[in-house]
Amino acid sequence: MSKQWSFEILSWLFIIFFCLLIVGPIYLKAGDSFNFYYRNILSIVIFLALTRYIFLLKYTPISRTKWVKMLFVFLPIPFVLFQIDSLYEFQRFIDEEGTISLFKGSTDIDDYQFGKYIRLEFVFFCVASLVSLFVLPVRMVISFWRTTNTKDLV
Repeated sequence: MSKQWSFEILSWLFIIFFCLLIVGPIYLKAGDSFNFYYRNILSIVIFLALTRYIFLLKYTPISRTKWVKMLFVFLPIPFVLFQIDSLYEFQRFIDEEGTISLFKGSTDIDDYQFGKYIRLEFVFFCVASLVSLFVLPVRMVISFWRTTNTKDLV
């Protein structure tokens, strides 16, 4: 197995572990009452995977594949719309119900603090994935130009 594929597999294992590390405590504390697990995990995966492609592209298997790079130029468009919808939907939930509703009427101060963690974590990864989705097409166009016009650069 080549080094690029080994790096790809290890980075995906890291992304899965990181998702469990971030979302696991939310599941243990809030249980099934948190309706944004799918959107939260997708935000984390998008952010980590695309950041890896933005900064470490030459170590990935797609570094010399032009059609995949062109796919990554246009693929972020629906994901941007989905992420914006996720952010607005979560903000609506926070405004209307609040994070304390996740803990079934608890008045413990630790639940308020954990609700703040949930809110900040979701907003951080949602915005970070949006930034990654905006930067990735630019990076792919630059890489496409470099692989077309030079031999060694990606």
